[in-house]
Amino acid sequence: MKTVIFSHPWDGSFNKAILDQVVKKLDETKEKYTVIDLNKDGFNPVITEKELSLYSQGKSIDPLVLKYQEILKNTDELILIFPIWWMSMPAILKGFFDKVMVKGFAYESTKNGIKGLLTNIKTAKMITTAEAPKILLSITGFGITMKKANLGGVGIKKTEWIHYTLKMQGTDEDRRKFLEKVGKFMSN
Repeated sequence: MKTVIFSHPWDGSFNKAILDQVVKKLDETKEKYTVIDLNKDGFNPVITEKELSLYSQGKSIDPLVLKYQEILKNTDELILIFPIWWMSMPAILKGFFDKVMVKGFAYESTKNGIKGLLTNIKTAKMITTAEAPKILLSITGFGITMKKANLGGVGIKKTEWIHYTLKMQGTDEDRRKFLEKVGKFMSN
């Protein structure tokens, strides 16, 4: 099963158009999938004191965390759609990694560092938007952090990434072409 994680609060955004294109492509190919819409779900990215007391045990009292973990156990491909704000992922997505990808579920400690446990997820696909071009995001380490630390750290070996640089003077044609690229990206 494919799992799409969507992290944008506004239904009128270009990110939502990207999500719609991904879902359309998955429907066309009759792929089994689920969408986790962090904002619509009302996911709280903040770790409370009570949650932190359970964190080192790999436990949670947040029902959404437990739901998301069950979904991820049955996922073979992860698709992340999000804007890049301040050269990073939105706080709600960072909170998803902080709260859902806990020790004992997503990774375990070894004498050489951490070992990812979500090896059932064979591939991750990232689709991002930002004012900054992808080359700048790569130079600043964003891509490496996402691919190697966040996703690689939980056991995902292969990550593919496409990016749309938002243009102040961007045209509908620019956006249409990127949505076509998203369709092809999903077909890989």
